[in-house]
Amino acid sequence: MRTILIFLVLAAMAGGLWWGSMRDGSATHLLVSDAVAKPLNDQDAAIFLNIQNTGEPDRLIGVFSSAGLASLYSPIETPGLPIPTGPAALALDGAHIRLSNIESPLADGTLLPVELTFAKAGKITIKARLADPAKEGAAGEVGLFGLGEICAVGEGEPAPEISLSVAPEGEGWRLQINAEDFQFSKELAGLYHVPGMGHGHIYVGGVKLGRLYEPEVHIGALPQGTHEVRVTLNTNDHRAYVVDGTPVTAAISIKVD
Repeated sequence: MRTILIFLVLAAMAGGLWWGSMRDGSATHLLVSDAVAKPLNDQDAAIFLNIQNTGEPDRLIGVFSSAGLASLYSPIETPGLPIPTGPAALALDGAHIRLSNIESPLADGTLLPVELTFAKAGKITIKARLADPAKEGAAGEVGLFGLGEICAVGEGEPAPEISLSVAPEGEGWRLQINAEDFQFSKELAGLYHVPGMGHGHIYVGGVKLGRLYEPEVHIGALPQGTHEVRVTLNTNDHRAYVVDGTPVTAAISIKVD
């Protein structure tokens, strides 16, 4: 009997996943995971999630939630957020979803329904679990987007500099990061701060693609349009480097016809 019940539950779950991803399009190539909602105050929350795109590039063009007023929060005015082939994330230090005017109590563990609309893949419905409140860092005070923390370089410490170059590579792009007075360090990622060491964070159209532990990276295929690719240099504990009040960041544009 237990085996039969487990089978029925799994079948129902599979049916729900199929319906959610196929009702308005073929979203089988988009895997949305790790959706978390972090309260910003008593009525507003920020939603973060991961997307793995194994198909053609797409755009996230809209969001809806019955729990509150949902909107896309992005540093760049674009017709939707670009979702390249490969991994992407709506993150605390990049573009993400804002949910405002939430009427129900923001209790830890509560599931908030969110409907994502993609230009090609159609609608996918997810549930974001409420977690600890988001801490707003000083990133916005120095011109960076998002809620992240910063690390002001002290006197006598290495003062990193950065520039970017890009070239086509297959169906995507090869991005080269030219960093001075900086050492990429994967071994110390998430650990203690060492001046002049750390990693990079890469964003396309405000969407975070991940962390960089080497001075070059492949970017998957992008949807049509002009895209800003931005890289920041960050400490081992993920704070953005700031030199003389200016964040250590660089951007370059990619145009896809």
